Amino acid sequence: MKIQLTLPLLLAATISYAQPPAGHGENLVPNPGFEDLIGKAPKDDIDGSAVFRYNCVDWKSPTQSTPDIKLVFPDQIKRAKRDHGVDIDKPRTGYKMAAILTHNPGSKRSDTYREYMQVKLKQPLIEGREYYCEFWAMRARQGRFISNNLGFVVSPTPLEGNKWDPLTDIPPTYNKSELINEKGRQWERISFTFTAANRSNFLIIGNFLNNEKTTLVPATDVPDLILSNDEKAFENSYYMIDDVMLCLTQAEPEPEPEPEPEPEPEPEPTMPEPKVGEKIKLDRVFFETAKWGLLQESNEQLDELVQLMNEYPQMEVEIHGHTDSRGGSSYNQELSENRTRSVYEYLVENGIEAERMKYIGYGEEKPIEDNMTAAGRQMNRRVEFVVVKIKEGVEVEQSNEVKPYTDED
Repeated sequence: MKIQLTLPLLLAATISYAQPPAGHGENLVPNPGFEDLIGKAPKDDIDGSAVFRYNCVDWKSPTQSTPDIKLVFPDQIKRAKRDHGVDIDKPRTGYKMAAILTHNPGSKRSDTYREYMQVKLKQPLIEGREYYCEFWAMRARQGRFISNNLGFVVSPTPLEGNKWDPLTDIPPTYNKSELINEKGRQWERISFTFTAANRSNFLIIGNFLNNEKTTLVPATDVPDLILSNDEKAFENSYYMIDDVMLCLTQAEPEPEPEPEPEPEPEPEPTMPEPKVGEKIKLDRVFFETAKWGLLQESNEQLDELVQLMNEYPQMEVEIHGHTDSRGGSSYNQELSENRTRSVYEYLVENGIEAERMKYIGYGEEKPIEDNMTAAGRQMNRRVEFVVVKIKEGVEVEQSNEVKPYTDED
């Protein structure tokens, strides 16, 4: 008989197990040990994939792959040892852990099948600041293979893959290229210090390398008996994950007491004095994936534009939107127009006269980088704020010509 856990209700835990080192900032990863679950456990969910999809708080899969949540309680460990004579997999801390396939060579869904976990951080990373990230991994006793390439990506927007396709065109922020648990099954820390390149909001864990760069080695310590005579080992590399952490390497200093208020000086311009023809890339304006709704973290740069427009009341601008080449041209055209209109409407709602602005969508017509790479597509997805007039008698006729990317570049 297989050991199967049945829970009528899974309530959120109150303990966080991934604690930052002394002198570091707070852990920005919510639910770092996967302890927070809510709702009823789905029936017949032996592998835990339904618990991850429907019950796990904060964590999601960026593709249609199926990470798992493993729930292991002390009485379950005792029963497995007493009734079957086996030591089942145990979380590093607490009672729960996640598990993902880092490579499944026998998959019928994709010849490069991977599973990933994604979580939105408690607050965006600060560009230019140093961060420490760690998580713990251990090869499951049912996994027939040992593999390498387990790492993480930080991203300003959530990643969304195409069905079960792997995210192997995205360069990882950090990747462990050595075999994991090569000398035996034990919890192994995977850690890295890095400098934030932008205001990343999301952390994704998995294998971001293709099959040619991923090594599979048969494990020699997988028992024939797992929990019962008819249960076989998995013909893939299957790793458990626990205690995820991402924090500043140096905690923010305590704020000094505020001085007595003084008369406020005239506001200084938030940007250098604009020039006719100047383009300002709105690289801190973010939209919902494949949509045009503005995310809240866009407000900072948009409010700077509002102040700039107020400081130069005779300035007139155009808002230009561009996309990459993925999707149909009519869809990309509509998406770029709607995104520029969202920026335009935000400025109008904050007091900027509508007649001072125009918004134009160019779709995929004006790439500035190669659309064949993820980095190039990210550069091509852009919204620009173009100054066409500052005061009467000084204006520019905007053709918005850019040098498109070609294979000769």
